[in-house]
Amino acid sequence: MDRKKVCEKSSAMLVEEEIVSLGKSMGLEVEERDMNELVEEHTQELTTEEIQELQSQQHTEVRQEIGFEESEEEVISTSEIKEILGMWERVSQFVEKKHPEKVTTGRAYDLFNDTCLIPFRNILSGRKKQTSLDMFFSKRPTGESEKNVAKKAKTSEDI
Repeated sequence: MDRKKVCEKSSAMLVEEEIVSLGKSMGLEVEERDMNELVEEHTQELTTEEIQELQSQQHTEVRQEIGFEESEEEVISTSEIKEILGMWERVSQFVEKKHPEKVTTGRAYDLFNDTCLIPFRNILSGRKKQTSLDMFFSKRPTGESEKNVAKKAKTSEDI
């Protein structure tokens, strides 16, 4: 067991020396004792709770960096989405025809489309699916369904 500790200490010392030499080669002011503290801090294993806490902190920091607010999202109407997507199609067609840098604008178009427009396109397709399902499962007034049944019966008799 002593041999294991000696091996761990020697490998830690090698890591520290490597970090110091890399730092110095990059022109940084690096001291060995700082590296000792750094390596000691990272040799301790974290508990699951500590890992979850770190992950939660990182998630919160990222949300703050991108300016995410905890408020509810505004519901966007289908017509508004269609209008914006139509405008984008007009702009992209114009740029595709008139801009001299076809490759660059194509990449920019793809990037904008993937990051900004696909979520709205997905909303529209989801609403279309929901609308078709709603029509399929919509409740008809009782009198109307009886008339349809009678019409179907008459047409099947006529055949």
